[in-house]
Amino acid sequence: MFRKGFTLIELLIVVAIIAILAAIAVPNFLEAQVRAKVSRVKSDLRTLATAIEAYTVDHNKQPLDYSVGRGDRAISNLPPGALQPSGIPHPGYGEGTGTFRGPGLSTPIAYISDCWLKDPFVSATESSLLVDYDQQVYTYNWFTPDGVLRGVNSPVATYQSNRYADHYGAWRIGSIGPDRNWYNAPGATSGVPRASIVYDPTNGTVSYGNIWRSQKEGEVKTRPPLDNSSN
Repeated sequence: MFRKGFTLIELLIVVAIIAILAAIAVPNFLEAQVRAKVSRVKSDLRTLATAIEAYTVDHNKQPLDYSVGRGDRAISNLPPGALQPSGIPHPGYGEGTGTFRGPGLSTPIAYISDCWLKDPFVSATESSLLVDYDQQVYTYNWFTPDGVLRGVNSPVATYQSNRYADHYGAWRIGSIGPDRNWYNAPGATSGVPRASIVYDPTNGTVSYGNIWRSQKEGEVKTRPPLDNSSN
């Protein structure tokens, strides 16, 4: 009496087919996740840009960025040892020291309810000890017409000589992008011009570059022409 069933060869063939399908499906799923996050970043930056422009119309100037170095009160919910942020949208009076810091995007008028939107490329479980707070949220840089950068501890001369204001306009705002590296190079901890490298999905879904939006461009395509490309 014979029993019907699969032979070992047939089972191995089925396992091989499943493995092949998984090898095809998993990368596509991961790429779809990255593309979804990129779309979310662009949507968030568009929302923030609308708030910035509405503020500009009302005040005839762009909102300040937040910088502890300029005298803003330190953010209280950061863990001990975490770096205090600079270069993020300024929420308003509530974060100032003394009696006046100037109106921000959230206070006293809520141009946006929360100007510190979380960057989706930073895991919710990562603390400021692992990722600087100004990279956990979208980074905002405010430029004066002569190219001076407000709120970021970096060589201001670099931004002046590279004429960032000419390239971006009065401000830029951006995400760390899929490579999750602000300076866009493995192990890089300095060399500020690297931060202006623009993410391009045609180089691979996960590739170097930050996602930028500026006053002049709804979607920044190139870094400032005078940036040193070797950096």
